[in-house]
Amino acid sequence: MSPAFAFNVASFWWDPTQASKWGASNEIGTAGGVVTWSLIPDGTGIQPDAPVDGMSGTSNLSSVFAQVGGEAAALGMIEDAFDAWSSVANLSFVRVTDDGTPFNAPYDAGQSIGHIRIGAYAINGSSGAVGYVPPPNGGTTLEGDIIFNASNTFGIAPGNEGDLYELYPESNGFFYLNDFQGLFTHELGHALGMLHSAVPTAMMCGYVDPAFDGSQCAYMDPDGDGKSIVNRVPDADDVAGIQYLYGAPPVPEPGTCALAIAGLGLLLARMRRR
Repeated sequence: MSPAFAFNVASFWWDPTQASKWGASNEIGTAGGVVTWSLIPDGTGIQPDAPVDGMSGTSNLSSVFAQVGGEAAALGMIEDAFDAWSSVANLSFVRVTDDGTPFNAPYDAGQSIGHIRIGAYAINGSSGAVGYVPPPNGGTTLEGDIIFNASNTFGIAPGNEGDLYELYPESNGFFYLNDFQGLFTHELGHALGMLHSAVPTAMMCGYVDPAFDGSQCAYMDPDGDGKSIVNRVPDADDVAGIQYLYGAPPVPEPGTCALAIAGLGLLLARMRRR
């Protein structure tokens, strides 16, 4: 790992050349392949032995989506987050349907269920404030699942990438504004095997150790001005980390590029004739 970067990954203590990641191999630097994802249907229960302190009830993604403009808007932001990571690493994502298997319940390869399942449950214990995300390929049915805390509130930060926004806006009742897309992109990073970074402006910034406890992160308002930056795109440190795990995205073959350009030229020619 280059000393210029501060990213962290879930490498195995017994073999630092391997880590929790997607793909045919846990070897660091190998492709992640096709990773599927699904939305846990509302009303899906929890297996009693789920290892999440304070999680209760049934999944209620609709309640979270309603806070950010509805399902279509939320799905657009979720898909943008998947695109943000796949555009900088050698892995891809495909959405599948979810059969409603209870959270943490065993399932087999023949079921309709995503590698990464997205849901929302009430979490009132110590396991998570805004969500819960175990690492990928962790040997359990929870690997890579992303759970929003339905007891929390979510919103949409105004502005574009890098713009400042109010962390405690009056429109949000002066409560902290959890930017849905930025938060999901961060949690998706965990689901792909990224741990917290010590770069204050990184997408994956968070608690690393007592010396870097996360209070330095931009979204924690370290300068006390009540503002943060819109952050929904992996920065240089995040890109270095995800490429360390999966490698860079494949470069299209020259022939493929030529065909695409030729196809575009044909399309434009047809448009001109109309």
